[in-house]
Amino acid sequence: MIENRQTINRYLGAHGLSTLDDPQGLCAQLGFLVEDHAHFRSLLNKCEPEYRRDMYEALRPHLSFEPKPLDVYIAELGQQAEAQQLPTVDSDGKFHAYRVAEIITESEAFEQQVSDLVEAQLSKHHLTLTCRSCTRQATFHGGTKGDAIYKARQAGWTYGLDTSGAGFEICDQCPG
Repeated sequence: MIENRQTINRYLGAHGLSTLDDPQGLCAQLGFLVEDHAHFRSLLNKCEPEYRRDMYEALRPHLSFEPKPLDVYIAELGQQAEAQQLPTVDSDGKFHAYRVAEIITESEAFEQQVSDLVEAQLSKHHLTLTCRSCTRQATFHGGTKGDAIYKARQAGWTYGLDTSGAGFEICDQCPG
């Protein structure tokens, strides 16, 4: 830890900045270097989520512009990720592939539920899969085994083989 601190201090000093021993001066200097809202947003994005509030509060008084509230920057980062279809990270640090939000009416949702229930009752084959990563389970129904497997693949579930040749399933919520 001390070696890392010395390395960081040397780097900061070489670039004409205060050291970690003077955090107030360092924050003032770093805040002065932030160019605009886009630059500040990109810095917040690179910061670990649990430290964003601390970073925001430390740099805010030293910025050359009036910063937006932190939640606005976070919302803008979400919009940017959505526009670029970037993967997301959940609170456990797991990556999830980008998924387009599906908006349906209440009546469409009800019709889908009824259709799913009827299909489940009439289907001859039921395939229950368990995700190897998160242990989430889902059941798919079909007139044939192939139909059930097709529906699982359409829902985003993937099949793979481990090093011993045993098969496994990964759900649509986990990175493949």
